[in-house]
Amino acid sequence: MKIAFDENVPIAMVKVFQTFANERQLKKKIGAFEITSATQYTPKPTDGDYLKKNDAPWIKRFATAGGRVVISGDTDMRYVPHERLALIQAGMLVFFFDGKWSQWDFFRKCSLLIHHWPAIASRIKRGKAPAFWHVPLSWHEKAKLRKVSTDDPKKLKLERKIKHRPTRRPPEMKKSEPPVAREPTLLDLMAAPAKER
Repeated sequence: MKIAFDENVPIAMVKVFQTFANERQLKKKIGAFEITSATQYTPKPTDGDYLKKNDAPWIKRFATAGGRVVISGDTDMRYVPHERLALIQAGMLVFFFDGKWSQWDFFRKCSLLIHHWPAIASRIKRGKAPAFWHVPLSWHEKAKLRKVSTDDPKKLKLERKIKHRPTRRPPEMKKSEPPVAREPTLLDLMAAPAKER
């Protein structure tokens, strides 16, 4: 299984995981994976499929080369419509981190990924693609990967908001009743012009 760490994951971290992937004990427990960097598939400005600040071309190239899994340090990737679509169309299993992950140093990032690697490997082995997974920013034993929708997160948020919004009924219209005829009061008589009296 070929796994790409995107350009938002430090290249040193990719090298650490390439080393781990070749360890016999780890292969026995987790399985054989080929770890690579997305930069190997990223088109250069002179290439025909190059698009500035766009991950769709490397995702397509990676899928063509047999890639099936992306570990993304880009916490906004699933909010970018064309990139999300490229991941879905390529049939990728994608693992995302929270936004705070990008603010961490190299060692915290590595330790978190190592901590969750057995669960990620398990999802890779038995996961159906396309699927998006969220890696929790926690070392707690009970912290688990969470599957997230491949649909547009902004659309889902809007739909939830609409679904939970209380429905307002239009105010009921009161039937207009004809005014009741009554005897004029002293004030009515004083206010009335002299001709009406």
